[in-house]
Amino acid sequence: MTSIELTRTLAVDRERVWRAFTETDDFVSWFWPPRFESTGRIDATVGGAWSIASTVTGMGVSGVFAAVDEPERLVFTWRWDGDDEETLVTITLLPATDGGTLLTVLHERFTDDEQARSHAEGWSDCLDRLDYLQTTV
Repeated sequence: MTSIELTRTLAVDRERVWRAFTETDDFVSWFWPPRFESTGRIDATVGGAWSIASTVTGMGVSGVFAAVDEPERLVFTWRWDGDDEETLVTITLLPATDGGTLLTVLHERFTDDEQARSHAEGWSDCLDRLDYLQTTV
């Protein structure tokens, strides 16, 4: 199986980054581009479900939380709407040496390199939008 790993250093504390991944309104505001007009829901508890969908593109993804270790680690499944394949995402948030947050996304269980490359590009785009955290509280 194939996996990808991406890292970012963000100039905000990890509690703020944690909320960006675990609070529905916050998550929906950055995960996909605003033009997607996204809706979502997050129950950030073990066994809790999460989802995000675009009312414009019809694209959606969802999963279930397997681990929730605030404010350091989230593990959740990932399944595109209409797809039987399920992958696994681990988000790790560690204190950075400058007082910010070192964010790591590990996405595993892809069946081929092309899927992994496509998801790496998508995650990179998503994570770039986290820059907004530096201007919000």
